[in-house]
Amino acid sequence: MTTRKVQNPNAKGGAGFIWALLAIVVIAAVVIGLVFFNGRTQRNEAIAEKMIAVDNLTVSYNEGDPYLVLAGAEAAEGTPSVDLFEDFSCSHCADLAKATDGEMLDKIQAGDVTVNLHPMTFLDGQGAQYEQGHSTRALAAELALAANNDVKAMWNLRVTLFENQQGLYNKLDHNGFADQARDFGASEQAVKDIREGKYVPVAEEMGKANLDYQNEKTGEAYTPRVMRDDKDLEVPGGDITQWLEAATS
Repeated sequence: MTTRKVQNPNAKGGAGFIWALLAIVVIAAVVIGLVFFNGRTQRNEAIAEKMIAVDNLTVSYNEGDPYLVLAGAEAAEGTPSVDLFEDFSCSHCADLAKATDGEMLDKIQAGDVTVNLHPMTFLDGQGAQYEQGHSTRALAAELALAANNDVKAMWNLRVTLFENQQGLYNKLDHNGFADQARDFGASEQAVKDIREGKYVPVAEEMGKANLDYQNEKTGEAYTPRVMRDDKDLEVPGGDITQWLEAATS
């Protein structure tokens, strides 16, 4: 009597099946990697195409001052100077930025005006009602870029935060702001500082100082606002979008 061993019909080709499966996994991983890489490359290229050139813009900040000085290389001692107050959570500030930032940058780089940028954070709350929010985190990111002399990234992040305010408001934590800054070519140190929230205390102090300044000088505080010599800048017809004309005339 002959005894025949019953075998698994898949046993003979088991090893081949495993190698085929591994090959499929490897190919899938390569394809996914290429898709991700190409997608990232295309995104970076798209961002690069939209980047605003700021080759003739300097940003300076003296520790303790509640503002950043935006100036061009052509600025001279007699160049007109104004104080611009804004809050990254303020919708009216976003409207003003969209209407005038392009012209403001041109005039700064041409040496026609110097802007003392006074960021505010009062829309995150005041006094006991204050809670770190979008205004503070956005300002902390901008300060990190300014501290590391990442002027191009700073300007382009500012433009993005105002132009896309509705979509970005309260959507970004420190990592989110860091990723945005990285996309705009920020240095590794600046990106690290943003992720760690290094400049949050400075942002809080600066925001409060500008709030106190307005209250002390005028009895009220709001944004957007353009001042000179502790007074509101007189603009044609009271239209704040005409502030550059008033500042340079």
